Amino acid sequence: MPHALATLLRKSALPLALCALPLSLGAQPPAAPVAGIETAWLTPPPRPALDFAPDRLAGRTAVLAALDYVAAAQIADMSRRPIQLSTGSNLSEISSNWVAAAFYVGAARLARASENRDILRFLTATAEHYNYALRGARAERSLLNADDLAIGDLYQELYARRGQPGVLMPLQQRLDYMLPHLDRKAETQAIIWWWCDALFMAPPVLARQSALTGDPRYLAAMDREWRRTAARLWVEQDRLFLRDPRFGDADHRGAGGKNIYWARGNGWVLGGLARLLETMPADFAGRPFYVDLFRKMAGRIAGLQQADGLWRSDLNDPASFPEAETSGSGFFVHALAWGINHGLLDRPTYLPAVTKGWAALNRHVLPGGLIGAAQKTGDRPVPTRSDDVGPYATGAYLLAGLEVMDLDGPVQALPEAALPRDDEATILATTPQPVLPKTVVGDAEKARREQEMRATRAFTYDPAMLKSAK
Repeated sequence: MPHALATLLRKSALPLALCALPLSLGAQPPAAPVAGIETAWLTPPPRPALDFAPDRLAGRTAVLAALDYVAAAQIADMSRRPIQLSTGSNLSEISSNWVAAAFYVGAARLARASENRDILRFLTATAEHYNYALRGARAERSLLNADDLAIGDLYQELYARRGQPGVLMPLQQRLDYMLPHLDRKAETQAIIWWWCDALFMAPPVLARQSALTGDPRYLAAMDREWRRTAARLWVEQDRLFLRDPRFGDADHRGAGGKNIYWARGNGWVLGGLARLLETMPADFAGRPFYVDLFRKMAGRIAGLQQADGLWRSDLNDPASFPEAETSGSGFFVHALAWGINHGLLDRPTYLPAVTKGWAALNRHVLPGGLIGAAQKTGDRPVPTRSDDVGPYATGAYLLAGLEVMDLDGPVQALPEAALPRDDEATILATTPQPVLPKTVVGDAEKARREQEMRATRAFTYDPAMLKSAK
């Protein structure tokens, strides 16, 4: 490829508004980043102590320091990479796909507890960049894709904290399109969530939409499709999920003809169940089904933990893939700790697995702060290297640590209470503002610009005025 053409193609990957820095391994970030990426995002804090004991509770302060460090390292890594215009198969950069969205889920929850406001600023900037919208607008079947719905959790989190209706509008439009398909009365051979990963991506978003809006249709439709998926993929005698229907065939068996049970796939399901139960009403008729399934899976998962504190990529045959693997293990630690914290799992039975697993995860935090030994994207167990990373593994680590932090506290009620609203000062501090137009140069032009903005605020109709008059 000619050098000039290669240069042009590289430049075409830059976004129009929220640009990122080119990745240069080992290079120091420049003093002044390009528009949209803030200097503070590019340098993680000093590495804290990560040597947690496998046989006792970790201190809350130490865990939070670890979470802040790992989250900041992931944000720095993503912020140094060019953002692709098409976000379908992105693996490392800021994106609207599931790879990045799984990180946003953990980071958004960390932002509730952390004093580092840069986490929420980064998440808000990301949501702004994608205009609070979702992928998958090309074909009708793409509009139903669970992977593309995963980023909806970020938009819901921002709405729950701020109450800004525009944050939720694109997501609600997509969910309203999905409702009649999820809630179809006639059974079909094809189902919408035919792969178990989908149960982490979409159902929690639908359930939370009902909680945020008071509209029970989203939860009811979710329940119908979730059960269709379970009917195809849940194996009762093994208390685990097949990744998709192919893995029930003889041609997709593991060593010795045994079923393959993918660790991250089952991690998606167990972690998704925890998120689902956080917002599902206590009196929802179908709730016992999900609680029972969560407990069955948790019991089986705890028994499959390996001597090093992690789980292997093929849960049914650890010897076939003996390497350490963190992307499934992180979700297992999260879900087991969550079950203890919310009174669904017996503390004496499950706590040793959690503390052992948390200590093991921290042995795989790489020197740069990313989570290593994370199986790459795919659909089944494969060998994993110690330096393999993925934002979804970081998201799982953050979710796990947040539950580990609470293990010395009281049992938490379900469903979880609504988040308190941020005050205006917090919203302003965590919402990056657009840079001034290049034409605004000099004191006179800046003063004119400020007068223009004051006029805009004074003359623009605000629906809140009509609400306050009622």
